[in-house]
Amino acid sequence: MSVFKSAGMKTELELALSTEYTPPELPMGLPLAHLTARRWLQAILKAGRLEPRPCKVLAQNLLYFSYGGVFYRTSSMPTEKTTELPVALVFSPSVMNVISRLFPFDSGAAAGDRFGPEWSSKLAPFVSRFSVTTTDALQDARRLVYHLFETNAKYLGGTAAKSGKLKDHPFPLLHDFLSADLSALNVDHRQRTIEAISESAIALGQHLLWIGIPEYRTSTVLKELHRWTAPNVPPFYTYGFTKNFNPSQIAARLEDHAHECVIKRYADFPL
Repeated sequence: MSVFKSAGMKTELELALSTEYTPPELPMGLPLAHLTARRWLQAILKAGRLEPRPCKVLAQNLLYFSYGGVFYRTSSMPTEKTTELPVALVFSPSVMNVISRLFPFDSGAAAGDRFGPEWSSKLAPFVSRFSVTTTDALQDARRLVYHLFETNAKYLGGTAAKSGKLKDHPFPLLHDFLSADLSALNVDHRQRTIEAISESAIALGQHLLWIGIPEYRTSTVLKELHRWTAPNVPPFYTYGFTKNFNPSQIAARLEDHAHECVIKRYADFPL
């Protein structure tokens, strides 16, 4: 049974977005990023698309993206299994047209009580309070950035806007949550990441801006990717790795390279 809110019922965040004044000029739309593991890469390249997979949190087949950067992390446990090497894909903001739901934080972390008992209690039930069902995800993501952070620079840096404390509920609560230091709980930037969810597959040949892959069968992987992106060759980054590696640390490297190669152009673009 899905834990999505009932049709026709607005969440607290949706109500606040509908009543708060939104200026005509909003922060520029940012690319979407998806992080996966190498064990899924062959299936992705064979199908030529990212396909929704079963999600225990929301009881549906879904695809998850981070708005504005490679913020997701698969694992922080060292391993020698090359199947767990991270793979990152960054897509154009135009892919937001298939996004059907947004969250102002990582829903998986919230569902797993990773934000600690205090915030788990304050945010509960988070799906029916803070999800944003959308038919214009790019516009709504930009609205969330404005109301929660004001600018893309503050959003990407994780600095909540003080103006959020003066807005309609639940913006003051979200401001306090986004401002809370949860480092002692090993909470990373996903606390302050807008999550985008799709129920539809995303074709690799459409709007792929960048890909980061391990130096493992690199030529074969790039040739298989080119089958779907031809005649275009999207920018790519390949990384080396030690026999024993930490997927989370590698994902952080992918985040940095994706930002420098792609995200920064959007974030720094003058409006």
